[in-house]
Amino acid sequence: MKVDSIDSVIYTQTDDQRRKHFIEDFIALIREANEILQKQSDLSPTNQLVADTVRRLSDQLRARYSQEEIQTILSNNYIRMNQRSLQHKLSEAECLAELEASRRICQIQLSVIDEVKKLPSWNIYMELVGKELSILHQLDIQDGRAVKTPIVFVGSGSLPLSAIILHLQGNAEVICLEIDDAAYEASCALVKSMGLSTHITILKENGADYIYSSCSLIFVASLVRNKGEVLEQIKRTASDPLVAIRTAEGIKQIMYESIDESQLIKQGWRVAARTLPNEQLVINSTLFLKRVAFSRSKWLD
Repeated sequence: MKVDSIDSVIYTQTDDQRRKHFIEDFIALIREANEILQKQSDLSPTNQLVADTVRRLSDQLRARYSQEEIQTILSNNYIRMNQRSLQHKLSEAECLAELEASRRICQIQLSVIDEVKKLPSWNIYMELVGKELSILHQLDIQDGRAVKTPIVFVGSGSLPLSAIILHLQGNAEVICLEIDDAAYEASCALVKSMGLSTHITILKENGADYIYSSCSLIFVASLVRNKGEVLEQIKRTASDPLVAIRTAEGIKQIMYESIDESQLIKQGWRVAARTLPNEQLVINSTLFLKRVAFSRSKWLD
């Protein structure tokens, strides 16, 4: 028993040391990724250094971490000072990768939907949207009423996979709001080439300016930077909205902006439901928000 006890202590210490080195290596990877992305003028997928850097970081974010490890990483001085600028570079790289994929698919003469389904991100979005549709079904049952279409999707990007899946899997009409010129043009061309223009409408519109009076369900993409302004506009112009806003929890907020739920409460929202990420596939989480009646609170910076 004494030997077993000693062996157990030795093993535990070795395991702890291994995890410590793992966290140190991950922090070093985040630093390396940030320094590479900040120096690169071309963040498109044609830059292999950028593509490899984003892939390595994304793969590492799918590992499992304890709350203590997450806190250690996020409280690191370098990460705290550079997290926002890293997120911006990662967002730009993701947008450029989607733009390249959207344009490339539109040039293919074969079945466009088949090419879209071959994208590495297709299964990720199928998993994410599938979870969201399941939550929506549960909320519909609780409320005793079905969500009206069209669904509005704020920040659909140049490769509007979520909108496409919402239509194909949920039989929904979707209005996509996209503020970027290149993304707007690419997504219009893609939806048209898929024969979905009568079901998915792309508008060149800022979600903070759109009038949501006829909408009961609004999605807000994770890469939308003015989420607070969008939520305020939804609250001003929609009578009884359900908002599905994508966020990142835990270690995933290295890559994507995390929603401060305490600020949502101050703004007059309550979280009705949420999805959780799948470590092996999906990074994002989704919060389903309902407005608190008679709230006068405002979004606070």
